[in-house]
Amino acid sequence: MSNYSCQNCGDSNPDFFIQRAEDFRKNYKNIKKGKIAVCKKCKDCLEQSKNNLKEILSLKTEKKLVLGGPGTGKTFLFHGVLENFPKEANILVITFIKNLAEELKKRLSDIPNDKIEIRTLHSFCKGFLLSKIHPYNYLPELQEIIKNDYSLIECDFDERRYKQALVNLEENDEVVKYFSRASYYDCVGHDDALYKVFQYLNANNTAIPKYSQVIIDEYQDFNLLESELVNLLGQGNKIMIAGDDDQALYRFKSASPDHIRNLYKDKNFNSRFLIFCRRCTSIMVNATNAFISNALKQGLLKKKIRIDKEFKCYWPDKFFDSKKYQNIILGKCTTDSIVAKHIVEKITSIVKDEKIQPNKEGEPEFLIVGPPRRKNFLQKVNEELEIDKRIDKNIFEIEYKSEPDKLSVEEGYKLIVKDNNSNLGWRIVLYIDPIDFGGEIDRKIIYESFQGKTIIELLPEKYVEKHKEKIQKFFLPQTVEAKETLSKTIKIKLTSYLQAKGLSANHVFVLGLEDGTFPVNPSNITEDEVCQFIVLLTRARKSLRILSVNNRYNVRSRRRGNLSSFISMIPNEYFDANDINASNYNKI
Repeated sequence: MSNYSCQNCGDSNPDFFIQRAEDFRKNYKNIKKGKIAVCKKCKDCLEQSKNNLKEILSLKTEKKLVLGGPGTGKTFLFHGVLENFPKEANILVITFIKNLAEELKKRLSDIPNDKIEIRTLHSFCKGFLLSKIHPYNYLPELQEIIKNDYSLIECDFDERRYKQALVNLEENDEVVKYFSRASYYDCVGHDDALYKVFQYLNANNTAIPKYSQVIIDEYQDFNLLESELVNLLGQGNKIMIAGDDDQALYRFKSASPDHIRNLYKDKNFNSRFLIFCRRCTSIMVNATNAFISNALKQGLLKKKIRIDKEFKCYWPDKFFDSKKYQNIILGKCTTDSIVAKHIVEKITSIVKDEKIQPNKEGEPEFLIVGPPRRKNFLQKVNEELEIDKRIDKNIFEIEYKSEPDKLSVEEGYKLIVKDNNSNLGWRIVLYIDPIDFGGEIDRKIIYESFQGKTIIELLPEKYVEKHKEKIQKFFLPQTVEAKETLSKTIKIKLTSYLQAKGLSANHVFVLGLEDGTFPVNPSNITEDEVCQFIVLLTRARKSLRILSVNNRYNVRSRRRGNLSSFISMIPNEYFDANDINASNYNKI
């Protein structure tokens, strides 16, 4: 039989197989219904993927563990699990960070069940704590306030020792100090909300909420406290836990991939794998596999305890992008300014070449990712995006948050409006607007509050009146001018390596790939950095551009960095390398 072209991917092949067109929704022939003739590669991918999903969905065990690399369809799996439950079934879906929870809400919104709770673990615990245990004040920055309290009375409070003890379910002097002061404010913060819920449920197993199904995502980034909470939620509930130990990023908060690795060994859990990546092109999947292989050979990943897993490109959906974008672009730039100008040039040319239209889905078309502790890298790009006239603000939306949200005096005002004598409310006001900048007056107020006095009775009368006047003005009805907003934009998002977790975009730029920046110390590469690089390699749906600055001087190491050692762990043929300087950046 002579060769023919597959009606899905267009590849020439001597064999063909008749399949349903609906199963190949991205076929280049644009056949919507009926039958389609496909090649063996497309058919095999489809069958393996279907069998893979069917095997997981058909498992009858109460406890399931699903392991899969980036973009392998965990959300699609969750959808398949949940759509089979009756409309009145109560479901709990827990993920690790807010942007992942928001993404899950979008993807699962078409399931006709208003009893599906999709939350971060912190959000779930906050809700349970305040509604079922005690109506505490909730202030994520409470630890900051308590630290300042102890500082004013010249008593040591080691935040690090407190937090380590808390997440490892230990008790030390710092924990006692913290909860003593938190009790005075009748308040909980970010981490102790989890701790209090754990203590309560651990002592009252009958209070563990009942669900038809519990789903936990991104389990590789949970610490001991969080994993023990999950264990409690699994008591008497069907539970599915998902994650990937190759994407463990949060060891700095005492998280450990060992928790998911221990579940993999646990005979009570039935483990299965998702192997097909529907996000990345074949070149990015191959580069990721090559990088992991070399990281294992160099001892940068723990071969004996790492969970080995297949990671394949789902060709039937990714053939077009894989053929168009056959390499990772490696741009060697002369300065940060050139990096910024090059990014603007590429964004405008990609929009023109691909005829990209604004959309109202809210997902970024372009993702620009910068290294930790180097905010100036992204700031430079953001400045260039803001001033370049080609980035028309009527078409483009730039999302960049250079600083995290800080505690504001308005938080205190809101508490005072509810209760004029609120210790927490007046303490926040005093923290933001100190009377004598931590001098004798502030010290005396906080010292006497430790003796049980309320803060409002210790504050000078003029100070209280000043802020009561501000509160009245603050809560007056505000007239807001209606602004005309566009319903459709092309979104450009700038974020850090760590915050890129859970994000993806058609086109991704990664900055700072130089030794001394990332990895920080090329002679002592950490497993965290290896996992972070795996995440960076797998954010793009179409094109990935890695941009470095030649011979960047690193103040910390007092030496100039070469191209990141991570790049050498990927075969050269996967890259299209270019030198980018002031004379030619706009030609590449």
